[in-house]
Amino acid sequence: MGLGTKLRTRWAIFLVVVLAVGAMGALTPILSNTVEQGTQVNGKPITLTVEGVPTSVVPGDLFRVVATMVNNANRPIPAVLRIEVRNPNGTVPDELTVWAGCGAEEVVSSKTLSYYIGWQGPLLAPQGVSFPAGTTLATLTTALGSADYWPAVLHEIEIRDSAGYASLIGPGTNATEAVRTSSSPILKALYYYHMIGLSTGAVDWTLLMPFSDHVVASGDGSQDGFLVEIHPLSRGSFEFTFWAERPDGLGIPSHPTYACGPL
Repeated sequence: MGLGTKLRTRWAIFLVVVLAVGAMGALTPILSNTVEQGTQVNGKPITLTVEGVPTSVVPGDLFRVVATMVNNANRPIPAVLRIEVRNPNGTVPDELTVWAGCGAEEVVSSKTLSYYIGWQGPLLAPQGVSFPAGTTLATLTTALGSADYWPAVLHEIEIRDSAGYASLIGPGTNATEAVRTSSSPILKALYYYHMIGLSTGAVDWTLLMPFSDHVVASGDGSQDGFLVEIHPLSRGSFEFTFWAERPDGLGIPSHPTYACGPL
């Protein structure tokens, strides 16, 4: 009888301990408040304005189009100009020619042509940043060297163009040894976009074109826009649609219709 009483007492003590531990776990307080926050993305990173497309032309006319891309973001963004041209009457490639620095033409259908103006960029500077052609790498490094966005720019090159990125880091055909061995992400990024060079006898790299948040799309940055030629046998009407987009990963310089001059 005494043994049974002892066992019941021990089980009672064990049950009390288990309940106490469970109660402590259930009552363990959260040591901080809960914070929930959201971010709304407004607008687009690039603002595009287009001037120079006339409301009417005669067969054989040429007109100059100035398409300006403005970076609204606080980091560098590469952008190329895309154009879609429709002729509801049935266009053919010979009825229209775009004269640009470099780009590509694609026949989408019997009525639609698509143009790609530019190469992999150029790289638009962050909002409010502008350096003219001829600015030295030292000046750029002093002004922008501590910015956090350069690793992100190089990472995007790596994702989109692994071969081009590899040439900036290891032996390759797209970069000199000085670029590959340099620790400057600014030099690597701008060299990749063909925006910086080292002239014979120069002591520092310099910008070959402006590094600015405002860029006029022409292909290489040296022209004031680009020309559109309406051929003498053209008829009907042409409907132009312009937009800016990120470079793709297709290696446009290897595109079958990629050219510099008439597209």
